[in-house]
Amino acid sequence: MTAKGVILFTAAVGALLLCSCAKNEDTSSLTESQQEQSDFPRCIVGEWKCRETPLDNSELYSGYLSLIIRSNGNYLMYDAEAGNPCLKGTIEMDSDDLDLIFIDDSGVDFAPPAGWENMSKKQKIGYFADSYTLKLTYTDNDSLVTLVFDAVNAPNEVKN
Repeated sequence: MTAKGVILFTAAVGALLLCSCAKNEDTSSLTESQQEQSDFPRCIVGEWKCRETPLDNSELYSGYLSLIIRSNGNYLMYDAEAGNPCLKGTIEMDSDDLDLIFIDDSGVDFAPPAGWENMSKKQKIGYFADSYTLKLTYTDNDSLVTLVFDAVNAPNEVKN
């Protein structure tokens, strides 16, 4: 593929990702459960690779984590090096649309990532997302641990 082709492909993928984060569609004809589903932030849907250290604690290692989020709210956070699931279940929006609620309903080993060890099986997680970055913040009393994920399909110049 030529350099021009790569640029055009990257621009097209970026435009599609930005459009998928829009939430201004008409939902008046949907049932209540369908409306809740349509409020799910589509910009977090995809495959993500965690950066080596959390934003707030460089002593923890999190570079082994990968995360897959489906459009229906199902997710899988797993240890990409060992292939073991850490968390698996569904994600919901909280009532103020500012946080995600991670529900681990997998019935398998519940193994939260480093810094999130005290997490419960139904946990409110702060988030920020743009086209290529997803930040998930777990709060335990007064401490915060923010895992930063890069989109697997992000251009190399975006990844840090």
